[in-house]
Amino acid sequence: MSCKKKRRLNVLAERLRPGLSESEREFLDAAELGDEAVVRKVLENDVVSPDCEDTLGRTGLDHAIISGKESLVLFLFGKVSGPKIHQGLLCAVDNNRTELCEILLRHQIYRRRTVESDVYLYVDDPEDVQNSRPPEIVEKNTEGVTKVDKMLKEALMRAAIKNNFQIVQMIMLRAVSLEIPHDYFCSCRQCIDDREGDYMVFCNNRLDTFRALASPAYISLTEEDPIIACFHLSKGFKRLQMIETENQKTYQELDEQCQNFTLGLMDNCRSSDDVKCILSGAKARTAFSDDEDGDRESGFQLNEGDIFPLLSFAMRMEQKKFVGHVKCQAQVSERWFSGLQMMRYLNRFEYLMLSIPLGILLLPILSLIYVVAPWSKVTILLDTPLMRFLSYTCSYLSFLIVICLCKLQFSTVWLSIACDDTGLFAYILIGLVFLWIFGLIWEEVKQIYNAGAQDYLLSLWNLVDSFMLTFLLTSFTLDVVIPIRIRQMIHRFQPTMNASGNIVSMTMLPFCYSSDVYNMSTAYRDCQAPATLAMIAEWTPVWIPDPELLSDVLFSAGIILSVSRISFIMPANETFGTMLVSFQRTCFDLIKLFAMFALILLAFTCGIAGLYAAHTCQTESFKGFAGTLFLLVWSLLGFGPGEAPDLRHDAPMTSLTNNPSRGPMVVALGYILYGIYVFAALVVLMNLLIAVMSNTFQEIQDERDTEWKFVRTELWLTFIEPGCCVAPPFNVIPTPRDICKLVNWMRKYFRRLFRKCHKPVRRWCTKRERSIKKLQEKMESEEARCTARQNVMCSLVRRYILESEREQIEEGEDAAEDKLRRLIERVASKLDERIDYIQTHLQNVDDNVNNVQKGGMNIQTMQKSEIDLTQTLINTHEGYQTMVRKIWEDGKSFRDEKMEAIRAMREERLKLIKDMKAAEAHSLEDDIIDAYEDADFIPRTTIN
Repeated sequence: MSCKKKRRLNVLAERLRPGLSESEREFLDAAELGDEAVVRKVLENDVVSPDCEDTLGRTGLDHAIISGKESLVLFLFGKVSGPKIHQGLLCAVDNNRTELCEILLRHQIYRRRTVESDVYLYVDDPEDVQNSRPPEIVEKNTEGVTKVDKMLKEALMRAAIKNNFQIVQMIMLRAVSLEIPHDYFCSCRQCIDDREGDYMVFCNNRLDTFRALASPAYISLTEEDPIIACFHLSKGFKRLQMIETENQKTYQELDEQCQNFTLGLMDNCRSSDDVKCILSGAKARTAFSDDEDGDRESGFQLNEGDIFPLLSFAMRMEQKKFVGHVKCQAQVSERWFSGLQMMRYLNRFEYLMLSIPLGILLLPILSLIYVVAPWSKVTILLDTPLMRFLSYTCSYLSFLIVICLCKLQFSTVWLSIACDDTGLFAYILIGLVFLWIFGLIWEEVKQIYNAGAQDYLLSLWNLVDSFMLTFLLTSFTLDVVIPIRIRQMIHRFQPTMNASGNIVSMTMLPFCYSSDVYNMSTAYRDCQAPATLAMIAEWTPVWIPDPELLSDVLFSAGIILSVSRISFIMPANETFGTMLVSFQRTCFDLIKLFAMFALILLAFTCGIAGLYAAHTCQTESFKGFAGTLFLLVWSLLGFGPGEAPDLRHDAPMTSLTNNPSRGPMVVALGYILYGIYVFAALVVLMNLLIAVMSNTFQEIQDERDTEWKFVRTELWLTFIEPGCCVAPPFNVIPTPRDICKLVNWMRKYFRRLFRKCHKPVRRWCTKRERSIKKLQEKMESEEARCTARQNVMCSLVRRYILESEREQIEEGEDAAEDKLRRLIERVASKLDERIDYIQTHLQNVDDNVNNVQKGGMNIQTMQKSEIDLTQTLINTHEGYQTMVRKIWEDGKSFRDEKMEAIRAMREERLKLIKDMKAAEAHSLEDDIIDAYEDADFIPRTTIN
């Protein structure tokens, strides 16, 4: 035999599992069909080991668990070894056999005992305590985890992935829970060893643990607040999607699973009180929030200023589906239109646009009334979120109109500050502008104080507001300071000027002199000021920019940001809100593709500039790196000349050889490079950018309802949260209420400051007791609110679990027929094997008959006996088939009867629900579930 053939046989011997004997095959087949009698008979003869496995590694206990035969599992429970018990437990978990899991968990291998004492940490069987069995000492590994914990955690992980609530609860009652995986970049010794040992096993363990942690069954039974826990998990999965890109799809599915669980909990809210109680929020920490040190959002902190703290927290976590849920939106909408339900017509953008001009005229009057009489009924109207939104919108639009008129139409008003007789209109206009800016700044300061600087800077709109107000304040401040400084310098040095041939000593700017003497107004208006009146201001040091130019630049940047900020009202309408989201996402796509644009631009700029380096004097387009870059940028926008690569031969070259024959080659190569650049930049990258933008727009259109509701809720919550009733500039005007509060605060402060030392002790004790009593009442109210929220959360979890189990039962209804069909097919295949065996035996009998005829009468007698035996086997086989058909028909009729009874019980349950008999309906629901289990009839197909 050749070496190659021997090596092949050795490989086959290593890869193929040893075959099963006839007894082992009989034992496994009987366990698979649930035939307890055959299993007992085979095991009692001691010809088969209870731990024998088939070619797939499944034991007889695994087959019994899959078939669901409880009595057979109880029989094998005491026969198989401990490792096979654990294998059976995992099989029961995978097949959702809750009762069998409870049986297997009673095995002694799952008893946890301490090393220091003989005290049971978990007692499975009370007889063990009565009989005082000696406890087994279980060793712990270096991490302090016992083997029992490891096995139970493995079973818990599988049960959580299967989302079986009962099995998860059953295992967790044994004081077992899953540990949060360390951060992906963790540098502890355990993570380093696991990562260096087998990276694939390390990744798979992390994925399995995250699948279990994201299971609704595990979250419901472990977290104090499942909704907040899902928010943290979702954020963690979004972060892991960017880190572990190879498992991005898996983490995305887990993220969707967590979001769907929160939506399922919200679907089970039956009243507005439940929704308000959930959205009210509470201080809670989650298991997942402790895995990342230094995470600023690891614990959910309740903000007392928020009306819906949980909704605000969901927006910070970018839980768009939760925010866009129907019941969440209903509560926000109710709060938004509170007191003004007729204003729901403002959902239409045209009504909103019509209300703004009317608001610009009426809201200043209402705001002044509030400032004068803050206790009037006008306060109730202005304190509604919708009126605050309209007030701020109208105020902001009025502010834009005022600053544009001040800078563009009444620019001479700012110059009049340098004159001695500045008009009253200038002071009013300047004061109004600065009052408006200070009012807007005061709003931003309050927002920073309430939300915190960190949360404030995370919002793009807040950054736009900050830069806008900074630019405008600096610009208008310079417009005020520059005339004042020039006026001071003129009064100090008194320069001279030529006016109609006379030398006049100036005491103010030429602009300030009367127009009938110098005719300045007409001259300036017609842009024909005489040269004799021109005056240039110089200052040192020279590196300081022109303050007037700086003011104009800052105003330009500020007015661009200010007008762009009007888009904050766009989410009020679905169409414009979706367009705003599309614009923002498209800008992000443009930033992503900008790197590719820059790379191609830099490559061709360097190449073309190097090609034309010796022809700098002969080209007008590609003069050096800067000139080439400028031309290629304009070519990218479609403004580049087509004849740019051409050369002028009348100009000199700056090469070493100055060979004129190189010109045509440079021009030809320049056209080629320029054409390739135009093709790559305009045809390829531009179309790629258009395709990416189209894809982004389509994604937003597919989720337009969720995207729009998310940005609209962000807008609404800004005005729903408590704040000032009036918009700038009226918010900086102190009201009588503010003055009273200030006086009361000062009185209390000075009373505490100048409190006499000989104050009676009794009064101090009374005051202290009063403060302690207030603190206790506050704590009791907070505890009562948290208790009420926990009760609602528990009710939602129970309803969710009941609904999940009902869905599993309904799915099991459809799967029952498939289950019976697979069982019949399995039995039919085994019957075919028996028929083939009988036919082979008959063939052997025929051969024996031919031999017997040659042998004589004794052989004929033996032949007759063999024929009789064969006939008996055939009759037995026919009887067996008849029996199987009868059992199948009986089982089918039995199931039909049960299903008819279930339908009757369902109708009776619906009648009880209509009659408001909840207890009887709940009891009848348990009967329906029991009837479903009885209806799952499997006929016996093995002859004892």
